[in-house]
Amino acid sequence: MNGRSEGAAMPGTQIIAERAALLLARMPYARQIGACLDECSDDRGIVLRLPFQQRLIGNTHLPSIHGGAIGSFMQITALVTTFAKLGEQRPPRFINFSIDYLSQAKPQDLLARCSFQRVGRRVAAVSISCWQSDESAPVTLARAHLFVGPSDRG
Repeated sequence: MNGRSEGAAMPGTQIIAERAALLLARMPYARQIGACLDECSDDRGIVLRLPFQQRLIGNTHLPSIHGGAIGSFMQITALVTTFAKLGEQRPPRFINFSIDYLSQAKPQDLLARCSFQRVGRRVAAVSISCWQSDESAPVTLARAHLFVGPSDRG
């Protein structure tokens, strides 16, 4: 199923939320770090949450959440959002991923949202924003290209 054909509508919010939850449940690392669906609505889209856990602290002197945990959470957000919204049978695969760390992530929950910049037949260009208490003050921003086309492999 390919939801990107001319004039095709995106799946409904309930279907998107179910697909997002399904992929999150299938991703061992997402389960390991505790990533979960925070919100799925027509107006705000998909928002994932990474609940704070002491074991995610990278710098104990500040303290701040480890950059690797943040980057992985943002990748999970991109994969889950793309899979849920585009309606492909297989999860997308990363072509590239670039992240900008803007400020330290304090010891509190992280939230992330992925938005589509362009979606073609085989590649989706997305941006991901990650914040804590204020969405207009992100702690990290990322860009990625994901392969979303049909797979020739079985």
